[in-house]
Order: sequence, then structure tokens, then C-alpha cells
Amino acid sequence: MKKALVFGAGLVARPCVQYLLANGIEVTVADLSEANLARVTEGHALSRTVVADAGTEAEALIDGVGPDVVVCLLPPRFMASVARQCLRAGVHLVHPAYLDGETEALSGEAERAGLLFLVELGLDPGIDHMSAARTIREIHGRGGQVLSFRSLCGALPSAEANTNPWGYKLSWAPASLIGASRRTARVLLDGREILWPDGKTYEKAHIEKIEGMGWYEVYANADSLPYVETYSIPEARTLYRGTIRYPGWSETICAMNVLGLFDESPLDLKGETFRRFTALRAGARPDEAVREALCRRLNLAPYATVLHRFDWLGLLDDRPIPFERGSARDVVACLFAEKLVYEQGERDLVILQDEFLATFPGRSDPIRYLSTLVDFGLPDGDTSIARTTGLPPAIAARLLVEGKIAARGVLRPVLPEIYEPVLAELESEGIVLRETSSPT
Repeated sequence: MKKALVFGAGLVARPCVQYLLANGIEVTVADLSEANLARVTEGHALSRTVVADAGTEAEALIDGVGPDVVVCLLPPRFMASVARQCLRAGVHLVHPAYLDGETEALSGEAERAGLLFLVELGLDPGIDHMSAARTIREIHGRGGQVLSFRSLCGALPSAEANTNPWGYKLSWAPASLIGASRRTARVLLDGREILWPDGKTYEKAHIEKIEGMGWYEVYANADSLPYVETYSIPEARTLYRGTIRYPGWSETICAMNVLGLFDESPLDLKGETFRRFTALRAGARPDEAVREALCRRLNLAPYATVLHRFDWLGLLDDRPIPFERGSARDVVACLFAEKLVYEQGERDLVILQDEFLATFPGRSDPIRYLSTLVDFGLPDGDTSIARTTGLPPAIAARLLVEGKIAARGVLRPVLPEIYEPVLAELESEGIVLRETSSPT
């Protein structure tokens, strides 16, 4: 019997683990939380659980289990250390996070050892890569060239679950959401490279229509330029990867960046209230109310929706901060985890849209290709973000242990032998991209 070792039993792990078990693979899951382990394995006969810090105990776990493949669902900072242990033990690795330089440097050794370390295989990155690679292969196969590629993705509450003034609820860790709020973005627009450092991307947000869904806010996400090489489209004049939110998100994040609410410097918070903390960040004068200080510091009118969002979140509350030491980022993470939550029966929503403009010999007008995924979570079941992030690595892990993927080295899922069967299996799981093309 084939064995898989899954590191992490967090919010996206259950669909991954259950898929592997349903396909007859013995699965060991390692996590610090017994409750998480019980939730993702559900006592299945082929499952084993280990209460352990998978990030620091990877070597012992791999040696103890002897898996055929490791599926790492830990935060990205653990990718390289887990990859090194997989290389040492001769074990394949699948990871949904963005590839880092340390792991990429192991590609030659992994290939020589006959191993595949398949990374960036979740939703975004992941399904977006596979959809893009498939469409680009079709365009190039017809002799076309890609003028423009834009990929947009967002995980949101569905319309009926959008019940707070932030237009957002957490289907992933608060720390990851906050980390993205200071992210640097780089895009290619009409042949010109543009850099927006340290959260400046939120100042460049725009609204965009998603067919059949309505209007959303979009901002550039991370570095788009490496995908010129990843997707083999050196001819592209525009390359933009963006995140989808309900309108109003970016102006709020900009205000929070001005106040330094994502700073990580340690603070003495003993006896501090949320209101006094916010007043200090706003530079309130001794005789100045915190709302007035925020209006002055952020150049806002008293009726600004940013103020309403701060108030609703709890930044103006007189109650004590529930810890004595921490950073501004920790204070925000505490409130996010408390308030931006899904209620029982509510559904989340994933939207992914890839748009290509391509030219072909003998045609004067470009063709617009559109690949759109709209997927809802299951009420009182798995969230969409868990399914779309957790199922792709599970499918790839199954294909690997069944000997159906021959590629080796450190790779993204942009090869036909990877994306064709994974996308086909996702369709059988109800995760379907709608493909259209039309003249512009």
C-alpha cells in the first residue's frame, strides 16, 4: 500500500486528506492540534495521526513513516527545510505555496535522485498555472502569440454571507492575510515594468467586471514578471496577476498601512485598550477624540466608510487588549480572527479568471480567451478555498505514487503530463473552468 505523509491539518487540509484516503492511500497527518487531526482524518481506517511540530520535526516524521510522498501544507517558510529532508530520504514532495530560491536550488539534485518536488499547486498559485499553461499551449499550437495575460483570483464570502462592512471573512490564517497587506507587486503593462513596493499596490486598485458575478475591486499581487519565463510567453506586452476583493478593501488597507497597523515591532501593551492603541497610532493629541485624530491623520471625512470598518472591527473599543506583549500586527490579527469569521451554514466563494489576448497569422483582430472558475463552499461542509487549495496537491500526490507523472526536479504544474490529468480530476470533483474565446 502506498503511503502519504501530510504536514499540517489546518483549514485547507481536510479535502486533501480525505481525497487521498478515498483513493486507497495510507495517510499519516502531523499537526500540533489533536482537534485538527481528528477533524481532517475523521477516524478513517487508513489514517494515522501524530501530534508533532511538523515544521521542526520533519526529519523524524519522514523517517518514522517512510512515505512515498510528502504533502506539505505548512506555511511557505518551511518549504526549503522540508524539501531538504525529502531529498535526504528519497521522497517526492508536493507543496501549494510559492517556490522559494532555496527550494529551487535543489532542482538538479532532486532530478538526479529521481524525485519530483511539485510546488505552486493549490488554487493561486496552482489551478491558475494549469489553466494558463493549457490555454497558452493551445494558442502557440495554432501559431499564435500572446499579447496580454491577466490572471485574477479571490477568496470571498458569497453574496448572502457578505454580512460585515469589510466585505471579507477568513477562510485562511489571519497572519497570511496580514502578510499580503505589505506585499510588493510588479507588473508588465504594455511593455513597461512597474514596481509597487511595500503595499503600494493597494493605491493602484481598480474595479473590474467578472462575467455573471458583477463588479469587484482588483489589485496587483506579488511579482508577475517571472511568469513570462514560467509560461514561455516572451512575446507578451502585458502580464498582470491580481487579487479580487469586494469594493472598499484597498482604501481600508491603505489607511491601515498609513497607521502602521501591520508593523511587527514589539510593543508593551500591558493595560492598553484597543481605543488607546488606535489613538496612539493616529497620533491623537491629549484633548482629541480618536475619531477626530483618525480623520486628521488619514485626511478622512467623519462619515468615511474606513472609520465605520475600524469601529466595527473593534479598533475603537474601550476593552483591554488580551495580551501584554505583541506588535501592531498581532493586535490586528487578534481582531481579524475574532470578527472576520464565517457563521454556521455560510458559504465562501472562489473566483478565478484568466484572460488572454492573442494574435494569429492572417487575422487583423486579436482573439480574447477567457477561463473562469466560480466555485462555492458547501454549507456546513468544506469551504471552496479548502477544496480548491487542498485537492490539487492531493491529486498530484496520487498520480505520483501511481507512477503516472514521469517529470523530475523542482517544477511548477505547467507541463501537460501534470496539468491535463489534474484538471480532469478536478472537473470530476466539481471544480470546473468555463472556457470561452471571441474576437475583440
